[in-house]
Amino acid sequence: MELLWLLLPIAAASGWWAAQRSPMGRNSAVVRNADYFKGLNYLIDDQPDQAIEVFTRMADVDRDTAEIHLALGNLFRRRGEVDRAIHIHGSLITRTHLTTDQRQRAMLELGEDYLRAGLFDRAEELFQKLLAQPDHTILALSRLIHIFQQEKDWRQAIAHSDRLERISGESKRRQTAHFCCELAEEANARHQDDEARTWLLDALARDPNCTRANLLLGRSAMRAGDYRAAITAFQAVERQDRGYLPEVITPLGQCHNALGCLNEWIAYLREVQERDHGGRITDALAEWLLRQEGEEVALQFLERELREYPTLLGLRRLVEIKLARGQGAEYADLRALHCISTQMLNSAARYRCDHCGFVVKSLHWCCPGCLQWSTIKPLPDLVMKTNA
Repeated sequence: MELLWLLLPIAAASGWWAAQRSPMGRNSAVVRNADYFKGLNYLIDDQPDQAIEVFTRMADVDRDTAEIHLALGNLFRRRGEVDRAIHIHGSLITRTHLTTDQRQRAMLELGEDYLRAGLFDRAEELFQKLLAQPDHTILALSRLIHIFQQEKDWRQAIAHSDRLERISGESKRRQTAHFCCELAEEANARHQDDEARTWLLDALARDPNCTRANLLLGRSAMRAGDYRAAITAFQAVERQDRGYLPEVITPLGQCHNALGCLNEWIAYLREVQERDHGGRITDALAEWLLRQEGEEVALQFLERELREYPTLLGLRRLVEIKLARGQGAEYADLRALHCISTQMLNSAARYRCDHCGFVVKSLHWCCPGCLQWSTIKPLPDLVMKTNA
């Protein structure tokens, strides 16, 4: 509706211009003005579909009414009528009497129409043509990067992102680091470990805080049996972004276990736990204390920790240890509590986007909601105590 109201002065101006050009124009202006007021009445009566039809009939395509067609096409696209938007913007491009700027704008809008319709090959062709136009280069590059991401053409996405960074001055290193990681994962799937490592080192060169690159390096080192290198990579994650630490707790424990240095592992967990009292850390430390130092030490740790930092994972671990002592009727409440806590943990979202709030149960490096990179992180399983 807002766009339709903006069309009114444009339609009126086009009618006045036609009236000034010739006597016949003055006659046709009467018809134009009648249509104009008819369209206005439709708008007042809240009948936008009929108003669109009237203004579409008014807009005989020439360079003076091209703005009406551009605005109508945009309106149709916003309303979800992409086919009509494509028809309008496509017909504009075929006209020979438009100015260069009008033709380029029509190409740009048609590319947006194709993007909305999912016709990426046609959109890519138009945006590639607009790259040579200084007024549209930056927008065309951003749209092409979006297309290459959708098509998983990561090399092209990197090349165009680097070009956009040079032109605009806006850093694209975080997202290109992820494009490198995508190429590394493709290389891993082909068992080309050397190529994968090259891409991961490129990712870290672009973005030293790329936790995904260190996660992949750690997993690659584990597959190769180089557990010490894997530990180094996984521990770097906590220094880069503590929010991703829960992702490396399990593999770090596996690496220390494989090397037989569990005392070093427990010492590391205690160090980290002083900074992060989340449920994953509490649960992991309790598990290894149970294995290494016994039931009483693990219970004492959990009871002390849960008084200050209550978490569902910690609570479930506490109940499991106590249930292991016996299965009598007096443990019925504990079994019910264990069942409830397990159901809550299984049904809860584990990750949330810091940018748009999108919640999911598995880790996505690119948020499906806002398409931002590195914004989805594990949710801390921590119930903060109040001072009341």
